[in-house]
Order: sequence, then structure tokens, then C-alpha cells
Amino acid sequence: MSETTRCFNCTREVPLGVDNCPVCGFALSGGRIDAIKEAAELNSRAQLHDSKGEWEQSIPMYSRAVELYPDFIVAHYSLGIALGKTKRFAEAKEALTTAIRLKPDFAAAYTARGDIDAGAGNYDAAVNDYSKALELYPDYAQAYYKRSLAWIEKECFFEARQDLEDYLFYKPHDARARRRLDKLKEGA
Repeated sequence: MSETTRCFNCTREVPLGVDNCPVCGFALSGGRIDAIKEAAELNSRAQLHDSKGEWEQSIPMYSRAVELYPDFIVAHYSLGIALGKTKRFAEAKEALTTAIRLKPDFAAAYTARGDIDAGAGNYDAAVNDYSKALELYPDYAQAYYKRSLAWIEKECFFEARQDLEDYLFYKPHDARARRRLDKLKEGA
């Protein structure tokens, strides 16, 4: 029985001593493994800080993780969220855009980038990103809710009502959304 490890890219088991993953082609040698392991450890430590709301402490860890492993999608995504929490919108958007470039079907990254745009007052871009997330993942309830808020800011009340109704299909017990929808219907 030969020893195996897991590919850091696709997580499939691969035999020890193989230079490239036979499933995805990821380079497993050349000193890269140590950098990837360090990046993964930094990412885990940063997530712990995030869970405590310690965004300023996590940002340098995520930054170092993506420096060590530039294709680390989750670290780019998490960096973008942490930067957004500290109101560093341009940097946050850049990190999330990198995550999207690396994984174009990453619906959560589109939603997070929409949050950044909404936080910066760029509601057109926010609607576009929420729409892309919903195109990729039509059952993404939070994207409907967040897009409804962006529509409200743009004074597109019909679209906001539709998104709130779609959201409530998935989350029928959300009183906050129900009140918001009722208020929009009253204003119609």
C-alpha cells in the first residue's frame, strides 16, 4: 500500500512523490507545498480573528496567504470581506475581483462584491453583482434580499418588491423582509 497525500487544489488523494496532481494538474512540488501549507495555516488563523470581528488582525494574514499562494481563492475572498468590514472598499473590491477571476462561478464572491459596492454607494454595480450571483445560483436567497435593498436605493420599487417576494419564497418567516415588502406595497 503506497502512501498518499491530498492535492491542495482539488483535494483528491494523490500518491506521495508525484510532481503534479493526476486529476487537476496542480504542481505539488518545487517548494510550493510548504508555501501553500503556510498560506492555509495563515488563512485558518485569520478566519479565527474574523469570527471575533477582529478584521484588522486578519487582513495582514490573508494578505500574506495570497502572497504565498496567489491562486488561493478563499483567501482572496476572505481578504475582500475583511477589507470591506474596515471600509477599505477599493482594496476589498480588488480582492473579490481576483477571487472571481480565479473562480468565475463563485456566487458568494459576486454577492460580497455587491455588498462592497452597496456600502460605497455604487448601487448599479451592486445590482449587477447580485444579479450575476443569482444567475449562477438561482436559489441564493440572500442575494435576492440584498439586491432588493440596492433596488430600493435606486428607487426601483417594482424590482425591489419582486426580489423581496422571491426572497420570502425561500425565507418565509423573515419578519424584517415581510415588513419591508408590506411597506413597499403600501407605497405603490
